[in-house]
Amino acid sequence: MATHIIHPTRTIAPEQLDEFLARGWRPTGQSIYTSDYLRTDDDELHGCLQIRLPLQGFQFKKRHRKLLRRNRARFRVVHELARFPDGELLRVNRLYMQAHPEKTREDLEYNVMNEDGERVLNTQLFRVYDGERLVAFSYFDVGRRVMYTKAGIYDPSYAAHSLGLFTMLLEVELAVERNFTYYYPGYYAPTFPAFDYKLQLGPMQYRDIATGQWLPHPALPLSPTNRAPEDPLTLNRRMLLEAQRALVGSGIRAEFREYPSFTGRFRPTREGENQMLDAPLLLLIGRPLPLEFYFVLTYDNEAQRYRYDVVRTANLYDMRVQLVSQQGVPRFTTPVVVHNRILETDRLLPIVNTVRERLRAAARP
Repeated sequence: MATHIIHPTRTIAPEQLDEFLARGWRPTGQSIYTSDYLRTDDDELHGCLQIRLPLQGFQFKKRHRKLLRRNRARFRVVHELARFPDGELLRVNRLYMQAHPEKTREDLEYNVMNEDGERVLNTQLFRVYDGERLVAFSYFDVGRRVMYTKAGIYDPSYAAHSLGLFTMLLEVELAVERNFTYYYPGYYAPTFPAFDYKLQLGPMQYRDIATGQWLPHPALPLSPTNRAPEDPLTLNRRMLLEAQRALVGSGIRAEFREYPSFTGRFRPTREGENQMLDAPLLLLIGRPLPLEFYFVLTYDNEAQRYRYDVVRTANLYDMRVQLVSQQGVPRFTTPVVVHNRILETDRLLPIVNTVRERLRAAARP
């Protein structure tokens, strides 16, 4: 399961949050989600890796200690339970949105309550003041022995003071004082540098998708001999292109497509599991079937298995999707749900044989 979301209706106990984060889930607002892929505002796809900072024996870097000292002397810091956003939070958020529209959202209340006005996470807040003027704030969720940073917002006119990093350092400092085990800064994307700053905090661990284990992340700077873990999207693409070569070599039509509408997995469902296709890339096998059904092949990085499915249109329209990526890769633009799973296997030969058999059966009158 690469992409999924849970909307809890009851309070998540502190130890439950610890367990969610250890298993590769993370908060968004007052919900919990997981995704190995990122769809940016300009409709591009990237893989992402969850990371965490071990706190046992942790020591701040010299430049981070200096920033904490300098900003503590310059600004006043308030720590409190997060509540419905007030006017000064909204003001700073508007200023930040003007400079960084892709990094925040207008409805700050999203961070502290769900659509029913309920709070299920222990969301807390740091406020940073210049005199009586709020200049930065951050939301973070607190578990039993872990902390997850949710959002850091600052007045762009104070950018020289590194207030975004400052609030993260305040959060780490608080977690260390409470003898927490891990600080979770979310994820970073190896092919999308906007989140690389998170790796600067200290020696990180990353979650290996296939094994579920947390492994040491290579120290910075990265180099050809000191490589970052493989990008999940790169791995997924490589496995599908290998399958495409095997299918085409057997005379089977297999067209590679990006599938940005995998984000439909985040749509809430009234009951049961969300059946929308859980994959960022796919092979479109053969020709479309009647009534908007399709044969598709995808690859699951976690299970390390191919999935050959019959999918059907979800009767939804993806308003954001572009026909091709910025690199010219064609997209499959119809949001679909899995109608029937034909085969799941880690080997290509059964895929080729099953695809050939199914296409012959579909072609019969």
